[in-house]
Amino acid sequence: MPVKPYSNLPPVLFVSAGMLRPKKREHILARRQLYLNYGALTLATLCELNGRSAHLIHGEHEDPVIFAQRLHAEGRLNPCSPLMLSMPSFYALSWTQLFCHTVKQLDRRVRIIIGGRWVTGPDPAWLKEKIPEANAIIEGLGEPLLLSLIDSTYNVIAKDVGVPDHGLNHRLIDNFQRYQPSIETSRGCGMGCSFCEERDIKLTPLRSPARLAELMEKVVSDYGGEEVHPYLQSSFFLPNPRWSEQLAREVERRQLNVQWRCETRVDGMKPNTVASLAAAGMKVIDLGLETASPTQIRAMNKASDADRYLEAASELIRACADNGVWVKTNILLYAGESARTLDETRAWLDNHADALKGVSVGPVVAYGPPAHVKPYLDEVYKLGATPTDNMSAQREGITHLHLSPQLSATDAEIESLNLSRRYMKKTDYFDLKGFSYYPREYTKSDFDIDVQASAPSSLPFRL
Repeated sequence: MPVKPYSNLPPVLFVSAGMLRPKKREHILARRQLYLNYGALTLATLCELNGRSAHLIHGEHEDPVIFAQRLHAEGRLNPCSPLMLSMPSFYALSWTQLFCHTVKQLDRRVRIIIGGRWVTGPDPAWLKEKIPEANAIIEGLGEPLLLSLIDSTYNVIAKDVGVPDHGLNHRLIDNFQRYQPSIETSRGCGMGCSFCEERDIKLTPLRSPARLAELMEKVVSDYGGEEVHPYLQSSFFLPNPRWSEQLAREVERRQLNVQWRCETRVDGMKPNTVASLAAAGMKVIDLGLETASPTQIRAMNKASDADRYLEAASELIRACADNGVWVKTNILLYAGESARTLDETRAWLDNHADALKGVSVGPVVAYGPPAHVKPYLDEVYKLGATPTDNMSAQREGITHLHLSPQLSATDAEIESLNLSRRYMKKTDYFDLKGFSYYPREYTKSDFDIDVQASAPSSLPFRL
């Protein structure tokens, strides 16, 4: 890939769109959370590697009008350089609309390019109507198109790419020390779960253990040797025993003392990999159990053999607990949910409560504009679910659901909070959030003050 001199041009500004309110529940603890946009950072890093300086700034929960005015006052909205705006979810739409409108009011010459494959891909024409200030909306992955977007002399044909070999330059992020770092490990999943955007996207191979350990070492260096907890970004982390053993050896050879976090399916990672992964630094694992009801496992297309699925989940959770790995399991209240299916999930979790650090629970939400989301809504309608608002898909690309005639959206939210509190104490919640999502300088004392200022009814843990 050719490298061009861009020393006379201003940096490319990447902005990760914020949200007007937290995704799940409105309380101060949710507003403290930081989510590093590693997709946008991948592009910013690629920009820098090709000779063009770049910066990434996260909108977080800052007022988008004030945020845009601040960037303008700092001289960062420059018509000679594109504004690369990443929308990580449909929850960022209202923030993005206000931000883009303000940017164009401040300087109409600024070229706004919007990416974020899960938001831009379903219906770019619908999104353009929602954000008329956008000069371009990019579908799919931005990496193969990046150079043509920042330099018109490049003529690049878009195509999907695997995980780039280069790591991420976290120093390109404004106030990067506040964020826990990310290391992309693989892409895709392809396991066919009906609710998942990656159900048909093929899983790519994991990075080699040697390269992953090398990137961990680089991250520690970027942060000046301070303690960091990288998230190994992979929707379906699927190491085999040999890979896991090699990673443990590489970590030991480099004398790394880095604890990290990952995400996987409960029936993917095998228990015989856990000891090696723990030796390599795995401390927290997010497990997508979703449900322990055989009826709901089939409804989600999670597995064809529910008994085998739950047996695999039990073995993995026990192996993690035995090796000192914190397990945070995700539960999804799904279409067709009932008192019976909830009882099945609750009983299973009760039997494993001693091995769980935390449980994150929420009802299923349908994402996308009307044309995109209709086939999925037709599917969940057959299971008994109905939209709470038939116009919300057109208005915001988010459709909340009454899960069944027996479980309304309001009931589902109450059940979600009750289930989460059943298995998670305040200290567990802080440990999990503090490991990955709270600002690195945020202390337990800060957390306790925020808990006191929060309405107990909104909190997903018991006090």
